[in-house]
Amino acid sequence: MTYPGVPMRWPRQILFGDVDAMFASAAVVNDPRLAGKPIAIGGPPPRGIIAAASYAVRPFGVRSAMPTVKALQLCPQLILLPPDRPLYRRLHDAMRAVTDRLFPLTEWSSIDEFYADTTELQSLHPDPMALGRLAKDELYAATGLRCTIALATGKTVAKIAADTHKPNGLAVIEPGTEPSLLAPLPPRALPGIGPKTAARIEALGITTIGDLLDTRWDRPLQHLFGNSLLWIRELARGIDREPVVADRESKSISRETTFERNTHDRVFLAQTLRGFLRELAHDLRQEGLAAGGCAVKLKDARFTITTKHGRFPHPLNYDPDMWPVVQRALDDLMKPDTDYRLAGLALTMLTAAAPGLFDQRRAKAIAALDALVARHGSTVIGLGGVSEEA
Repeated sequence: MTYPGVPMRWPRQILFGDVDAMFASAAVVNDPRLAGKPIAIGGPPPRGIIAAASYAVRPFGVRSAMPTVKALQLCPQLILLPPDRPLYRRLHDAMRAVTDRLFPLTEWSSIDEFYADTTELQSLHPDPMALGRLAKDELYAATGLRCTIALATGKTVAKIAADTHKPNGLAVIEPGTEPSLLAPLPPRALPGIGPKTAARIEALGITTIGDLLDTRWDRPLQHLFGNSLLWIRELARGIDREPVVADRESKSISRETTFERNTHDRVFLAQTLRGFLRELAHDLRQEGLAAGGCAVKLKDARFTITTKHGRFPHPLNYDPDMWPVVQRALDDLMKPDTDYRLAGLALTMLTAAAPGLFDQRRAKAIAALDALVARHGSTVIGLGGVSEEA
């Protein structure tokens, strides 16, 4: 029974938070004179790539993963800044302190996104809108960063609601209203439907998530998704039972990407992982850490995930020394005639870097490299005498 003025208790309540354009917003926190200006984070031309773009520059068509050369053509007044990973880490730690204080169960899915299971907080915070506002205010007070918050009965709907309410939004999707949010959205809004699959769906004449539930599409969708169709249709109805898994301070760091088109090009996959390794090794050195091992992750066109672990001879934080182990893991994972839609790399078993890990001459060269990377981005330079071929 419900009573007038008393909010209904949800059977399950998930809060999702997403910092708005975190890397660009962090630059403004660091230098308020940049507020409202067309900022992008990335490496310089000719080889640089945009890692993040502020909302002020997006109307020009500038977006992440775009070559810097093209971004400057679209927006000649673009202010290009190098990544500042120590700053991002400090802000993330401050946000984590807030979520640890506010929520009993929090899962950070990336440096700027988190899920919290707030089901048990409903007695203390019966109004989900007020709880979302509290989270926004506390995160802003701690970091100066604006974020979009959404609450729903599952992870998928909460994330989709946040995506449709950015920037600086607050959304509450009441139980039972999930289909009305999802039905008019394009199928690619659902997890598991990438650009290639979305194109095949649209070629059938299916243009919305609501269309995915229409029984007249049963046969072609069964052919396309196979056993995954039931899961896709549950998501289309807003049914998502995936739990929030409380994370601890990471003993690993990782990067991954989903490709615009599926690929079986080994050279391309190796180059992708080599780029991740270069960035991750730089992050380790900046934090005085080394990794004892690695894990390569591939997801194929059927959404099957495979991983392969490797171990370094001793803890390392210099990518040319680490690459042979990563390369072997990739070679062991790849299967003939298999297309892949995602690749990822994690560096694991993190520990404090041993004093004297490098001789003095090499240590100076690596320090100089890190200084250049800090100014110009991770793709600008490598140490001489070290092959960059995959």
